[in-house]
Amino acid sequence: MPKSISLLFTLALFSTSGEGLAQSPEAPVEALFNAMRAHDGEQLAAQFTNTALLQRAEPGGNIKSNDLSQFAGFVNQTDKHLDEKLLAVTVQQSDNLAAIWTPYVFYLDGKLSHCGVNSFQLVRTGPDWKIHYLIDNVHGGDCEQFINQFSTDG
Repeated sequence: MPKSISLLFTLALFSTSGEGLAQSPEAPVEALFNAMRAHDGEQLAAQFTNTALLQRAEPGGNIKSNDLSQFAGFVNQTDKHLDEKLLAVTVQQSDNLAAIWTPYVFYLDGKLSHCGVNSFQLVRTGPDWKIHYLIDNVHGGDCEQFINQFSTDG
């Protein structure tokens, strides 16, 4: 087999197996929302560091803290279909630190529930990235306009 084909085959093998390559900072964020859709609270919790913080910036400046284990338990137990779609994802990374800012739209049982912005702070732990801090808000206006403002489909 020529060297170039062998190299491409090796790269394809490592890319599909996930071994040998460090994941991207976006990987735990994608896995978080896939776990929500799958009602897999254990997989959801695995995307976070052991000391992670989850918070919501509420109207009026209040900050509400949420417990990760309670959130994971809710995801396990609910019979509702949870689907969060991300819009216009922005990633900044330096060495073992990354920030992801992304508007989102949340659907509950296939119906638009609310929209807002997520801000993730991530740290690399060996080859893997983990979410250490997640703060979000809920947009107080029209979600259809919000979607149009941040949609990357057009």
